[in-house]
Amino acid sequence: MDLPWPLTDGRVTVRPADDADASDFLRYKRRPECQAYVARTVDTLEQSRALIADRLSEPDSLLCAVMVDGQVVGDIGGRRYRPESLGPEPSAYDFHLGYSIDPEHWNRGIASAATALLVSALQHSGVRRVVAKAFAENVASVRVLTKNGFRLEGTERHAVLDRDGRWLDDCTLARLAD
Repeated sequence: MDLPWPLTDGRVTVRPADDADASDFLRYKRRPECQAYVARTVDTLEQSRALIADRLSEPDSLLCAVMVDGQVVGDIGGRRYRPESLGPEPSAYDFHLGYSIDPEHWNRGIASAATALLVSALQHSGVRRVVAKAFAENVASVRVLTKNGFRLEGTERHAVLDRDGRWLDDCTLARLAD
């Protein structure tokens, strides 16, 4: 996607990820806190490299490194797609967003800043709707999204089976372009 890289607010920077980020991504992605709410876990350097390669090989996917003080502290990205239509093919795109921040850097506004930077750039590039899913018990992620103008569109009750056998409520939040 053609965005004005790097995206920065002076404190947080978002830039496209590359293979050199694999060891930084592994550092936090292997932690239980970062694996709790993701389908694809990363436990080895090979898995981290494969995740990056897979995302970079998909033309409508985006994977970015989130940086603070020159250090990778997380990732953000997702997939662009055409919205459904009952008529002609839409010319606009929607985007499914996801992110992960190193727990050592939680509660510092980094996820909120990275989300603000990427969503603004996406919407300036013509994306009409950005959608994110978060489990209801992941209150911090829901807060990041609502602080960035996302609205709760619905909650699917007991929709996803957790690794520990519990059923999780899955929230869909979205932000429409202004």
